[in-house]
Amino acid sequence: VSQGAADPKYCEAVRARFGTEIRSIGLPELEQAWKAADETAVTADAERWIREAEKVVEPTREEIVKGSRMSVAMQDLMAQHGAIAVTMNCLGMGLVDRGMGYPCLGFVRMNNAGQCGVCEADLKSTMTQLIFQHLVGKPGFVTDPVFDYATSAIIHAHRVAATQMEGPGTAVSPYVIR
Repeated sequence: VSQGAADPKYCEAVRARFGTEIRSIGLPELEQAWKAADETAVTADAERWIREAEKVVEPTREEIVKGSRMSVAMQDLMAQHGAIAVTMNCLGMGLVDRGMGYPCLGFVRMNNAGQCGVCEADLKSTMTQLIFQHLVGKPGFVTDPVFDYATSAIIHAHRVAATQMEGPGTAVSPYVIR
């Protein structure tokens, strides 16, 4: 999902090598899915995030609801297109300026479920994550990690790590929403 179409040469190379079809979706289609997202599903998802988090630090409930709306919209688009992965130009499309939420929470849900959610419209990282996920049955993640050795914690700057790192159906690791 980005302002423009993915590089056709790269898309063809991926299709020829792996059989993977890359479809470009623009902001208008994303906005339409955002507006059409089922309110009941959005509310349930937001409540689940808040209830299951160890704590919520900075975001307001409204921001979490917007993230949940984006998650539902992405799932709807994935179903419509028969997709198992989404990568999005999260910052470059002005989502917040349009009153929309970021895809981060939805990416976590996807990665927990055996799908792939990758930020920054990074097709190469998305393909790498898909390949390894299918090889080992566990989610990958794209991140700029910061290791806090004093507290034995990892801070993921790109916010797309799964909370079920052993794969779908496994225990959820504790998380904080920041």
